[in-house]
Amino acid sequence: MVCRTPPSGRAPTVQDVDTITVATSTRPEFVRMTGRLCLAGALIGVAGGLVTAFIEPAVGPDRYSYPYTPTGLVLAELTFILNHLLLLIGVLGLARSGAAGQGWLGRVGLWTSMVALVALTLCEVATIALADSAQPTPRTDTLGMAYGVASILIGVGLVLAGIAVARTRLWTGWARHIVLTSGIAVFVIVIPGVFSTFLAGRLVLVIWMLMFAALGLALIRSPHPATTR
Repeated sequence: MVCRTPPSGRAPTVQDVDTITVATSTRPEFVRMTGRLCLAGALIGVAGGLVTAFIEPAVGPDRYSYPYTPTGLVLAELTFILNHLLLLIGVLGLARSGAAGQGWLGRVGLWTSMVALVALTLCEVATIALADSAQPTPRTDTLGMAYGVASILIGVGLVLAGIAVARTRLWTGWARHIVLTSGIAVFVIVIPGVFSTFLAGRLVLVIWMLMFAALGLALIRSPHPATTR
């Protein structure tokens, strides 16, 4: 810890030292907390994806709630909403960690990712309103397009933020590339998988959630920027 002389020129007191200590310790603890929440959210997403993939269908594929009953879909969507909110906290922790640096690339990428995760969460809320709907209908098609746009924006944001993280080099090893990998995965496996079979679509989402779990672990072990200077 570096203790700077107060602006008045007087020697630092014990209270000054305590204040600086709290300021430098709160930030890494917050980042570690967001990492734990991101990890929990990712594991919720993994569990939800596996259940959706392998549960015995209660309705036909012509119903929007497939494979759940309408009530089951509402319950599933509530867990997905929690999943997205916890991932959003993870991206916020990434922003606070300093791993993406202070440049425009990291800022644009992080803000794009966070706004898109909010949009994706709102899509899940809208899905609850269509729990009793048939598919396809104009409303389900519109909601499907909204899901697609939100997912693409998340991918773009993570790619930009991931490039910034790789350039900043605060994180090392696999952690340095996990954000970029998560963004590229949207375009390489997630979108193609979702447009494939129902089972493939769920499984690629599970793989994507495992990448967010890795992001959570990276945040938990993230060094404070000051320790690398």
